[in-house]
Amino acid sequence: MNRREQQTLATTIWQSKKGIAIPITFLVMFVSLTLLVCTTYFFAIDRISSESSLLKVSAAKKGMFSFENSVASVTWSPGSSQIYYFGNYEGILTTAPEDKRLVINVTDGSFSDIVFNSTIGSVTYTLPASSAQNEDFYPKGDSRVIVNQSASTMTQLHILMDTESQRIELSYRPLASSSLISSDNGKPVNNIRIYIVNLNSSQPFTFQGNFYVKVACINITCTTRSYNFTDQITNLSVKSILDGVSGTVRLPISSSEEGAIVDLEVVACNVQLQRTGV
Repeated sequence: MNRREQQTLATTIWQSKKGIAIPITFLVMFVSLTLLVCTTYFFAIDRISSESSLLKVSAAKKGMFSFENSVASVTWSPGSSQIYYFGNYEGILTTAPEDKRLVINVTDGSFSDIVFNSTIGSVTYTLPASSAQNEDFYPKGDSRVIVNQSASTMTQLHILMDTESQRIELSYRPLASSSLISSDNGKPVNNIRIYIVNLNSSQPFTFQGNFYVKVACINITCTTRSYNFTDQITNLSVKSILDGVSGTVRLPISSSEEGAIVDLEVVACNVQLQRTGV
């Protein structure tokens, strides 16, 4: 083969390779573009799903806040009631009257007296698990199981997270206070009052979707006890064990050398939750 024939053959081979390279280039570009579109699509779907879950949690949280406001509007007002409408946040509402056992004990170190021992109930709204919330926290209230400041709320609105669901739980903790009211034969007479919001007379139910709940204050009960101290004391401890978690507050007591008298009142507001078709 002469030189001219060799050049012609080389040109033919190069043109042949060039012709093959063009469709291969387009194929690579098409595959790359397809992968990019698919990645963007799945990313967008995941982002939309995440934002949708966040909106559901936000809406459910607002719904539970509004529901708690309905409960607050009837507490301490016997005979009052309100109908609350639950929107569909794609979750499940559960009332548990037998939940949250509360035990209250009064002591000064030398004696101990259990003044309350009963369940007080809770309400839980359960949503599917979501990356929108990754830790437990209290939108209202905190983890203390008893408080003694009048400015503190008795409400515990708690968001809990696990691998399968996130729950918005509503329950109540006791509030204790003390005051000097009079004197008797040289002994100061003190009053200790422990307030409790009790949901254990509620109807147990589980519902999802749109529904109505009737919130009613049935009555307010008060149990009293009196303690006569012959020695001078400065405070009494009120210990609360709520759902297995302990907490204690110390209440100041006025006393003289003769001692002190302490009248204790446990005041419970009994609130009933019922499913209604109204």
